[in-house]
Parts: sequence; structure tokens; C-alpha cells
Amino acid sequence: MLMAMQKRFAFAAFIAVGCRVGAATIWIDTDVSIGSPIREVDDAFALVVAFHSPEIHIAGISTTYGNAPLAYTTRKAQFLVQNFGRPAGLTVAQVFPGAESARDLGRGTSASEAFARELRKQNVTYVALGPLTNLATFLQLHPEMTKRIERVIFVGGKERGDNLGLGPNHSFRIHDANVFKDPAAVKVVLRSSIPIFLTPIRTSAGLMIDGEDRRGLRQDGPAATYLSHHSTAWLWFWRHVAGTNGGPIFDALAIISVTRPELISVKRRYAQLDRSGDLVVSSSLTNGRLVRYYDSFDPKAKAFVLGRLTAPRWKDESAPPVR
Repeated sequence: MLMAMQKRFAFAAFIAVGCRVGAATIWIDTDVSIGSPIREVDDAFALVVAFHSPEIHIAGISTTYGNAPLAYTTRKAQFLVQNFGRPAGLTVAQVFPGAESARDLGRGTSASEAFARELRKQNVTYVALGPLTNLATFLQLHPEMTKRIERVIFVGGKERGDNLGLGPNHSFRIHDANVFKDPAAVKVVLRSSIPIFLTPIRTSAGLMIDGEDRRGLRQDGPAATYLSHHSTAWLWFWRHVAGTNGGPIFDALAIISVTRPELISVKRRYAQLDRSGDLVVSSSLTNGRLVRYYDSFDPKAKAFVLGRLTAPRWKDESAPPVR
């Protein structure tokens, strides 16, 4: 028993140290869609947490379809960077549009070329908050640069047999959207030699904000105020339609994994696409691909996110309010 605990601690410590070292420079791929009442807002929460995290350097942001069309996600990413990206030293010129749909797999874009330019300068951790089309395209066009990607953190994957039911009696079912929208891209990434860390829906769904959290963000700086204002309808949907206790900010967990890895429990798993196109993981899968799987997180993770949304304060307090 003691030996097993020691092995688990050693493995967790290894992962935590590796995460801190490897996460020095990250690239974020996002399908951010905040601003539309019917779209998810979790990408925006994740981006603001990243903007306010001195532990990481954001080399660039690529946009993709997923939660909304590419033109919308690109405009929204540019807006967030222009208004809230200053603490991270970001400018709009560091936002690059990528794939418009899964049909763009293998077609070069501004995103794939910008990522290639960055990798020629340094190794990077790739944080994928949306479908993997942009990354898979890059791997097809620039296979010689695969080793420059230290690891991929992907919001997707599920345990075999999990129907992803949330809310009372797990009656509100969702799908593994980032996998569902381009399973072919997932297959390309699985075939690569890049270390893969999965942030599954089942785990990340537990990271929620509720009405009290949203109200508390209203007067906590421009970024927090903006997120609060544009999360009203989204939170209503999760509370009154899905029946959950709050709205899940799925993608924020991926950012926590590169800023506070000690808050997340990591397990070794084997992953593969099944016949229905789902990315399933298990402790023993024939022909499965070894991955790291975030299976739980410390309750302190929520406080960490809320704290990062409200800090740092803007130096220019005379800046006009964001609407």
C-alpha cells in the first residue's frame, strides 16, 4: 500500500515538474464564441485566465470553427486580445485564422504557417480548446517539425461507456464536441509522436461558475465585468435547461493544467478512436495510444480561476469601459 502511494506521488510530481517546464511557452487554438447567447463562453474564460497568468508565455493564438463560424471566432479572439491581452503582452497581430471546417484538413492557413514560424524559433506546448483540424493540418504540412511540439493539451476524450450525461440523474446528454466535429484530425494527432494530455468533458464539466460567482465578477475589472455581462443567458441555459448547479467552464481546466498543474490529478491511459468516432480511453486498450488523462482536480481550482479573472488590475484606470 505504502509503495503504491509512493509510486503515485512520484508520478504526480514528475508530471507537475514536467508541466511547469514545458508550459513556459504555449500556443492556444480556440473556437471562442462569447457574445452570442446560444454559444458556449468557456473559451473566453480560459483565454482571460491565460492572459493573467505570468507562469506562461503565449506565443500566439489560432482560431478555428467549432462553437461558431471561423469569421466569428476570429473577430472574438481579436477583440479579447485587443481589450484584455495587454498583461500577456499580446497584440491582435498574434491572432491567426485557421480552418473553416473539417473539410480544410490538410489545407494550409495563416494559423498553420504562423505556428511553423514560431516552432522555428522555439519549442511550444499546444493547447487545443476546439477541434484539432488546425493542428492536424500542421502535422501533415510540416512533419519535420513535430518534435518541436513539447506536448498537446486537448479538451476531449472520455472513458469507455460514458454517455456524457450531466444534470439530475445525468439526463442532459452532451457530445464530445471537439472530437465529434473532426475525428479524422484526432486520428492524425494520435498517430503522431507528440505527448498528449487529455482534458475530458467528464472532468472539466465539474469546473463550474454559478450565479453568485457571475455577480461577483461584475465590478472586478474590465475583463471580469465583460465575462459576467456576456454569461447571463449561457448560465440561465445550464441552470434551467440542463439542470446543473452552474455553467461548466470546460476549457479553463486546460489552462489550469499549464499554470497550476499541482491542482490536477493525472493518470496514464490508452486512447483510440472507436468505430463511432469517439475518442475513448481506458487503462488497457488493445492498440491504444498512451496518453495522460486529467481525471480530477482540487476544489481550489475554482478559486484560482476566479482570482485570475479579476487580476491583474489595469495600469490605465482611465481606459473606457468595454461593452
